Amino acid sequence: MKTSPKLVLALLAVVSCAASAETYSSQADQARRERNREEALTHYRAGNTTARQEAHEVAESARRGGHKVAESSREVGHEVANEGRHVGHKVASESRHAGHKVAVKARDTTAKADAKFGTVQKKDAHGEASNPSGMSNTAANGPKP
Repeated sequence: MKTSPKLVLALLAVVSCAASAETYSSQADQARRERNREEALTHYRAGNTTARQEAHEVAESARRGGHKVAESSREVGHEVANEGRHVGHKVASESRHAGHKVAVKARDTTAKADAKFGTVQKKDAHGEASNPSGMSNTAANGPKP
């Protein structure tokens, strides 16, 4: 009877190996493995596409943000430049107006003096004062011969 338990044990081992081999190579198992493999590949590809797309969206968002900052900087620069030009034009216009007022007042004063004292003949054709004595009067401490 010693051989009988050994034989039963060996027979059980062979049957379990055959059953596992049959399960391993069965058609249903093969189809299940194929579906699992396809699902895994689909999931892998979807994950990579999503990651690639997310990276692209992040880069695009950063570019958009950079363009938005640059555009707002240009806009502020243009506003400052326009305001500077406006102030410059205003100051220049006021200066011309003030200069014109002074010129008009000088002409009026000259006209009044001419009316009161008569027209004065200028010695210099350019309207500058003459220096009959030939002395230099540009020194700080007075005229010099």
